[in-house]
Amino acid sequence: MLKFRGKVGYVDGTEESFETGTAALAAYETYALRHGYPVGENMPPTLGAMVMAHHALGIKEGFDVWRDRVAGVELEADGIPPTPEAPSTA
Repeated sequence: MLKFRGKVGYVDGTEESFETGTAALAAYETYALRHGYPVGENMPPTLGAMVMAHHALGIKEGFDVWRDRVAGVELEADGIPPTPEAPSTA
């Protein structure tokens, strides 16, 4: 199972930690598809982390309003399956 944890730093100097699961990743995918951003391996990492943090923290204000108060986001993932090896062509 995928698990994410991270921390949001705000421009006022405060910080909030969060933990979440794949529902936050689905929240990014929904946001991305609505706004024309890529999903999957081409996900913009900072935008993805911010959308996932917004979801995980249960922020009620809109994403664009909230992100104006964010100085940075840290995100770590656990349980990511390894990339399969390419089949041998020999």
